[in-house]
Amino acid sequence: MDVASVPGLGEALRWTEVTARRTARRAAALASLIDRAGSTLDDIAELRRAAQIIAGSLSELGDSAAGIDRNASKIADEIAGLSTAAQGIDTHAEKLATGIDELMAILPTLRRLTEIVDPLDNTVVRLGKFVDRIPGSGRRRAP
Repeated sequence: MDVASVPGLGEALRWTEVTARRTARRAAALASLIDRAGSTLDDIAELRRAAQIIAGSLSELGDSAAGIDRNASKIADEIAGLSTAAQGIDTHAEKLATGIDELMAILPTLRRLTEIVDPLDNTVVRLGKFVDRIPGSGRRRAP
């Protein structure tokens, strides 16, 4: 049968062919769109998992920050105590420096006194022995 001999059949076939090709392109585009939508859904699921991990990390970070705050308070208290102790050390160091200066000031006098007393040591021992020999004198013994 000759398609050209039937009026309108050739045009109907061309229309059907064009429409079928258009429908095939649309179906292919729809399949591509569905694939992209599936890929996008996979990406969204991955983003959701990443967001959950980030939320968990933020929660842990918040807990760590709270711990740091607690420890920072303790550290600040310790620093305050150390500062007070350091002030006390400074005060005692000043007193000690003053005492050392006073000792250094009297050191020449002590040396001179030692120079005077050392030669008298033997004299005192001999005088003690002499006094012990005097009748009626001497050391008294404890009762």
